[in-house]
Amino acid sequence: MFYGFGYGSSTQYILYLLGILLAVIAQGWLSSTYSKYRAVANARGLSGAECARYILHRNGLDHIRVEMSRGGTLSDHYDPRAGVIRLSADIYQGTSIASLSVAAHECGHAIQHKENYAPLKIRDTMVPVVNLANQIGWVALFLGLVLFYRSSTLLMVGGIMLLVVLAFQLITLPVELNASSRALKILRADGMIMEQERPMASTMLKAAAFTYVASVLSTLLQILRVFLIAGSRDRRN
Repeated sequence: MFYGFGYGSSTQYILYLLGILLAVIAQGWLSSTYSKYRAVANARGLSGAECARYILHRNGLDHIRVEMSRGGTLSDHYDPRAGVIRLSADIYQGTSIASLSVAAHECGHAIQHKENYAPLKIRDTMVPVVNLANQIGWVALFLGLVLFYRSSTLLMVGGIMLLVVLAFQLITLPVELNASSRALKILRADGMIMEQERPMASTMLKAAAFTYVASVLSTLLQILRVFLIAGSRDRRN
């Protein structure tokens, strides 16, 4: 996420700092929640990999592979092109509440893909566009803020590119929230978590979802800041 440089009025500074604060809070909550529930073993003794394979089988998705990710902590993801769910080592091997929650969430994405869940299809279509917009936005904001010292034209271009990023993040929200909702329902319905474990799994999934909410709010604050800077530049001219 590009937050820009520290130029501007006190309002612009506040928006800049709020964006950073939101990201820090979201990541901090996720990290602390994950650390807490990684240490709590689930009553069934199921690993994340076993949980994922069971859910996939129950939903007619035996062709989806479950592999250990080469990434670090919480690098878990569903890759529809490769037909694989990749789980980080702690999630794949672990038998914690966190392991079940994260594994079930990724299976939720695979089920969305099978059912042609509309927001997921829209998000996947937007990926090439948003990647390009993100790159252009970085360059335009850097040039507008530093090399050409608040060029309103470049700042407006950067702001528009950030609007594209914001649109992508907004469509990502229902995708992630729906996957988490599916995960919790499946874990309960299939008896993979006990009733007393449900609040813990729910908290884990909420903490993960909040990172996406924070990203939306942070990007919105950044957009407001960029347009404020561009507007102040125009008024001086």
